[in-house]
Parts: sequence; C-alpha cells; structure tokens
Amino acid sequence: MRNLINFLLRNSSWFVFIFLELICFYLVFNNNSYQGNVFFKASNEVSNKVYSISGNISSYFGLIEDNQELLERNAELRGQIDELKNYLLTIEGDSIKRDSTLNYIFQRNTHLSAPVIARVQKNSISLLDNYIIINKGITDGISTDMGVMSHNGGIVGIVRVVGDNSSIVQSLLNSNSRFSSKRKGSSSAGILVWDGGDTRYARLTEYPKYEDIQIGDTIVTSGYSDFFPEDLPIGVVDDIKSETDDNFYSLKVKLFTDFGSIKNVVLVKNTNDEIKGLEEQLKNVKK
Repeated sequence: MRNLINFLLRNSSWFVFIFLELICFYLVFNNNSYQGNVFFKASNEVSNKVYSISGNISSYFGLIEDNQELLERNAELRGQIDELKNYLLTIEGDSIKRDSTLNYIFQRNTHLSAPVIARVQKNSISLLDNYIIINKGITDGISTDMGVMSHNGGIVGIVRVVGDNSSIVQSLLNSNSRFSSKRKGSSSAGILVWDGGDTRYARLTEYPKYEDIQIGDTIVTSGYSDFFPEDLPIGVVDDIKSETDDNFYSLKVKLFTDFGSIKNVVLVKNTNDEIKGLEEQLKNVKK
C-alpha cells in the first residue's frame, strides 16, 4: 500500500495533466458539432471493429459446439431423407400418387430464395426493444423484411435496416414484433408477441377457444405473412389462459430459440410478390 501511495505521489502531476486533458476533450467534442460528429463517427468505427474481432474470437472458440449441432442437424435431415425414400418406394407403383407427392415437395417452397448464413456480431436481450446486428448486408444479397431463423429453424426476427456489409434485425424479443402463428396441424392463427418478460417465453394472443389446444402442443408460423413460410417451428405451449374476451385464449409459448446464445442465423426471403402486389393495388384503389 505504501508503494502504491508513493507511486501516486511521484506521478501526481501526470495524473492531473491527463485528467485536465480529458476535461478539455469533453468540452471540445460536446460543444462543437463538427468535432462531435468526427468523434462519434470514429468511435462507431472502433466499436464495430471491436465487435467484429470479439465475434471472430467467440466464433472460433464455439466451433466445437457448432460442429456438434451441425452433425446432429445433418443426422436429423438424413433420417428425414431416408423416411421420404422409403415412402416413395411404397408408392412406386402408384404413379399418380408419387408424382403428386414430388410436386408437393418441390413446389411448396418455390417462393423462397436461397438462404444466407450470417454471424451475429451484437445481440441485446435485456431491453424492451431488442435488436441483433449481423455481418451480412447489401453486398451479400440481404434486403429489408427478410425473415431470420436460428440454425435449428426457430424464428429469430426480421431484417429492418441494411448496410453494405452488416444489417440490423428486429428481434422477436421486441415490443413491436408481431408474428402470425398457429398450432401445428391447425389453420386457426393468433398473434405471437413478447411483452418484455422472460426471454425464454412469448405469448400467443387472440387464439380462438374453439381450437383444441393442449399444453405441449407445438406452435409454428401460420404462413399468413410476408416474412416467413408456413410451419417454421416457434415453440411449445407452456400455459393456457383466457383473455378478457371469453372467445380467445392467451397461450404462454416456450420458445425453441435460445436468444442468449445465438451465434449464427439463417436469412430467407419470401419471393412470392403476388400478395404484396395485390396489397399495393388495394392501397391505390383507396387513394
């Protein structure tokens, strides 16, 4: 302790000088718009570089976990392919049924563009309106309103702002996020929202009571959206409550996506512009 005090006393003039310099810099940048803008731009560039480096480091140390998840996912997909092959063999003699099955498989997702994989550079989960920054942008074919999924298929959010080499994703954990969702196998949809509580859960509101919903049922995207195709997994029903309107349920949904550990995401674009075109025509008619 004595050595520390002696060190501070010996170098007190330097500490005072540094302190006064910091005050001067603060006054210059705070009271002059040009210098303030230069400092803000420089600090943003530095912070983006730091986020990029830290993202590269965390991605490197997370390779083992990511590879294990990829192996498990590949094994799951391989099993699904084998099941499909076996099913096709059983209907090999029925050409009509076989052709209709193949047409369904290949035509169902023709409205989706090729997916783009991006790395998460910054992710907030403690705010009411959370956002995610990814390392892909215009040069990678990213555009606004693209749907964003996790590596296991669970929905993450929607691209809202696009730069040349990075983009901002409005997370599902955002008070402004609304996703049309339904029980798997059903056609009745409700609205999935996050009300700022536990990041592991969301709430499916306005879900009709005439539907036979049970705890443990899987909730998926409804397809009534410009962002996501039908049947993407969201989570499972954890609790069921009646809303103020007795005709609807409010379902507590445990999300499949772990927002606290997202490292990579998959972006897909719904290229079916027919609905958007009809909506634009309707707007023009109203005018």
